[in-house]
Amino acid sequence: MIIAAAAAVTVLAAGCSSQDEGEKGASGDSGGTDTTAAAVQAARWYQNAVNSDDWTKACGLRTERYRHGSVKECVADNAPKAESPEPSATESDEFPPLRRADGSVVRGKPKPSATGPDKAKTGEVKASAPQSVPAIGDHPAGTGVRVEYTVTWPDSTTTSRKAVRVVKQGDTWLVDQSEDIAESDEAHGNPVRDALMRG
Repeated sequence: MIIAAAAAVTVLAAGCSSQDEGEKGASGDSGGTDTTAAAVQAARWYQNAVNSDDWTKACGLRTERYRHGSVKECVADNAPKAESPEPSATESDEFPPLRRADGSVVRGKPKPSATGPDKAKTGEVKASAPQSVPAIGDHPAGTGVRVEYTVTWPDSTTTSRKAVRVVKQGDTWLVDQSEDIAESDEAHGNPVRDALMRG
């Protein structure tokens, strides 16, 4: 999976403008403009994969440091866990029931089930504002990219904004950091850099 994911981001980004072409990946071999475009595309494809819960692809687009292990381990840590559609047992069903002094049984509380609200729908991911960002802590120097998309629930819609650090490893652009852009970051002149430099 690691080889396939790395290959997915090594094809030339020149001319790639549609989301359908996003599966081809990004390479930075053709000079400054194409290098910047490749970094932006890598950030956008990564966020699209995260939003669609495609953790095999998302983890393959991360650096080994940011994965905290192999792609398989990263997927296991991040992928949504399958939930049973049946109501879950109560606490008192799993252990011997607690009894009061008068002999009556203490009823357990039902555990959370899969009947909660549906997952929010996310809009198209837009990526922009590429800029050089210096190393900080364990994060190497790289390119900071702003990504944003709408998040729609049944009764509200908000916009999510993130700063993504993309670094070049060989011919491949990989994501090494992703931070929410806070209102305090927006208040300054460089929200991408401010968010990524928090570490």
